[in-house]
Amino acid sequence: MKQLTPMDSHFFYFEAPNQPMMIGSLWLCDQSSAPGGVVRHKEILQYISDRLNTTSFFRRRLEQAPFQLDDPYWLDDENFDLEYHVRHVGLPQPGDWRQLCIFTARTMSRSIDMERAPWEIYIIEGVNNVEGMPPNSFAVLIRFHHAYVDGKASLELTTAMMEDTAEHEYGRRDRVEVAERAPTRLEMWARTTPRMMGQTLRSMKAGWTVGRKGIELARRLRDEAKPEQTRVPKSIFNTQISPHRSYGAFTWQISELKRMRQLCPGSTLNDVVIAIIGGGMRRYLSHHNALPSTGSLVSMCPVSIRPSEASKDCGNLISAMFIGIGTDVPNAVDRLHAVQRRTAKGVPLAKEVLCDLSNAFGDMIPPYMRALGAWTQNRIRSVSRVPMINTVITNVPGIPGMQPRYFAGAKIVNVFPLVPISDGMGISHGMTGIYDELNLGVVADRKIVGDMDTYIACMEASTQEYQALMKAFEASQQEEQAIATVVPEAAGRSTSSKPSEAAVVQESKAAPAARKRKADKIAAAEPEPRASEVQPARSASNAR
Repeated sequence: MKQLTPMDSHFFYFEAPNQPMMIGSLWLCDQSSAPGGVVRHKEILQYISDRLNTTSFFRRRLEQAPFQLDDPYWLDDENFDLEYHVRHVGLPQPGDWRQLCIFTARTMSRSIDMERAPWEIYIIEGVNNVEGMPPNSFAVLIRFHHAYVDGKASLELTTAMMEDTAEHEYGRRDRVEVAERAPTRLEMWARTTPRMMGQTLRSMKAGWTVGRKGIELARRLRDEAKPEQTRVPKSIFNTQISPHRSYGAFTWQISELKRMRQLCPGSTLNDVVIAIIGGGMRRYLSHHNALPSTGSLVSMCPVSIRPSEASKDCGNLISAMFIGIGTDVPNAVDRLHAVQRRTAKGVPLAKEVLCDLSNAFGDMIPPYMRALGAWTQNRIRSVSRVPMINTVITNVPGIPGMQPRYFAGAKIVNVFPLVPISDGMGISHGMTGIYDELNLGVVADRKIVGDMDTYIACMEASTQEYQALMKAFEASQQEEQAIATVVPEAAGRSTSSKPSEAAVVQESKAAPAARKRKADKIAAAEPEPRASEVQPARSASNAR
């Protein structure tokens, strides 16, 4: 049995009816690629059973320590029931993207039975009217408890469900499945008692690390990692959340995002996406007259510290950086520069200081104290009164390459991520890549973002703003290159013959005129839509 780490147990202890700690992904599958053009539910069950045989992680459930005096353990479930975890449902007609988002949101509103392996798969039939998908397609919704996996580990488990070919060899078993015997109460006491006796020594060691890393954190925050703002503004997202969710998604072309990096040399693809999201949130809050008067919204951005050799392990190996996403910056280019500057300082701080500090803090506090603290917080819900962050933006590693992937013979056309929310953080943004696209999945509290179509429309408007700036910048670069080729030719002519007065005047005016055209194009691309101009997307599928 493997014990949960303090970070894993954090997600387990903070599970509550209003905030199920579930992450997942939504797949769109085209079953016309399957042999015969149809995938039946019994074939899907057999396919999943075959694929689960490649790993034992899907069979793990939690085994509690006596009286919750210690963190739980993972144990292979000897009573594992596949048909309990795989559910077959039908999408209400017309089977469009809106109906699929509604079903996804309702499913993400529910907790999961932690007495069983903490995951579920929903096979959703009737996807008949989603843009880019042929009629009679289906969707796959996969949910994991966050104590089970982080974003990178969930990728390893979900890709275990995929194949590189539509031809599946049904009934194949490459490994022998052996379920562990559940320990008795006496055996669990035998594990828990030494752990409790050694807690004092662990707390002392962790306390030393907390002190050392705390001093380093204070030094860095005064010097190279000094934050540009010291307060998190209160926003409509910083409130107690309800059990109800809304969901929406948006798609970018990765090649286009890479071109946008030209607007800020040295920026990464993540910087561009964060700046776009910052612009979209600024528009949405302005539309509702709720934009904070001072300071930028602050996002927690998880940073994976999982080494390559641990890529197939479960659990959470992450740190986090906390950055302002530029919602207080009206100019899109300035916003991208601000995000790039902040992430350049935040990533090293997250990997070198905050990771060890948070892990040591978890080791320093006894498990029963952490469980009691989470239980108390879930009842008094005080974290929403003092804003710590406003949202989360996380990039979940996607499916690499352009090689098509298949699920039970059906081609996987698209994948959208699902990230949980919690008290004090009523909206989350997850990103994942597939083929040549990067998909944004937004999960929010329905009472906070009841107009998800409008929110996605704001993301679309922010994207279009950066597209216009990119095109203006590329046009100006082409003009400058054209001028650069004209000047040497003019210099060559001057050595052979004296140029005419008109030619001299024309060439002297060429560069200033080009610079003026460049400034005019960028200025024309920059204006931000007024609140009244932000219109809801005609449908979520069109927004995609």
